[in-house]
This record gives sequence, structure tokens and C-alpha cells, in this order.
Amino acid sequence: MANPQPDDFDSLFNLEEEYYTEGYNLGVADGSRAGRIEGRLFGLEKGFEKFAAMGSLAGRNAVWEARISDQDSATTEQSEFKLPKLSGGARLQKHLQTLFALTEAESLSTENNEDSVSDFDDRLKRAEGKVKVIEKLVSEGPLTLEASQPVASGSGVAQERRQIKIKRTDAGGESSMEDFNIRHARS
Repeated sequence: MANPQPDDFDSLFNLEEEYYTEGYNLGVADGSRAGRIEGRLFGLEKGFEKFAAMGSLAGRNAVWEARISDQDSATTEQSEFKLPKLSGGARLQKHLQTLFALTEAESLSTENNEDSVSDFDDRLKRAEGKVKVIEKLVSEGPLTLEASQPVASGSGVAQERRQIKIKRTDAGGESSMEDFNIRHARS
């Protein structure tokens, strides 16, 4: 039997499979990278929302504490925005102290591990419950915040938008996003 000559078209029969494999491998690599970035951004967003909620509760606690303090009214500055004093006695004081302990920023962990996140979520839920109890004691309803407030303008009512700007400073010419080794050129 004669030695068969390789067909010049054999490589074309495998061309589709080669391109499919190459495209699949590139897609998996790109998807993995994009998934880590998306996950990181989602985590930062959710973490910010949780800490903002805890900060709001701590702020409400500070206002309630100031309203029950026994300061001489002659030494405080008179203002049209003066809040009425609260009288809830020892029971209100106890609830405010507990709320302060739950929302104290120095004792809140910012670590990203299961125990720290679970502890933070538990403290947030307990603090929200404590706020409801205090609202009942002082006869105040829940606080509602809106992202934008209508502002009168020359031609009607416009929306005023509040924006949070984060300034990033880099020591060198390039920076990387934590452990993902993703390089960004400076703008």
C-alpha cells in the first residue's frame, strides 16, 4: 500500500473547532476578570449602604442624647431650628446608651470575613429595633430621607441632586485594584 499524501484541506476541517476553543478560553478568562471586578464593586456598594445606615442611626442617637441633656438654656444659642427637650427618664437613657454601644464606629469591624459581616448585620438589626423602641418612647415617627429635593428655579421646579465624589490619589503613575492586578492609567 502506498504512503497516503496528507490532504491540504485536513487543517480546514478542524478550523471551526480551533476557533471555538480559542474563543471559549478567551471568554472564560475575560468573564472571570470582569466577574471579580463586578463582585468587588457590588461588595463596596453594599458595604457603603450598610455603614451609611449605621451612621444614620448613630446620628439620630446623638440628636436624642443632645435633646435630653441638662444644659442651661441661657448658655445655648437661640435658633429657629431648636428641637424640643425630651423627657423619657431612666428608661430612655438606658435605650440610648444601648443604641450608642451598638452604633459606635470605633467598635464596628470593617473586615471582610464571615464572622465580622455577621456581627455587623446583627448589630445593625438590633440598632434598628432599638430605634423603633426609642421612637415610640419619644413619640416620633420613623425618619425618611430622600435623595433629591425640589428646588425653585427661574423657570419652574428643578431637582437638586446630591453627589458623592471620591477622590483617588495614587503614589505612582499607575495603580492596581487590590488583589486583581488590574492596571489603570492615570487620567
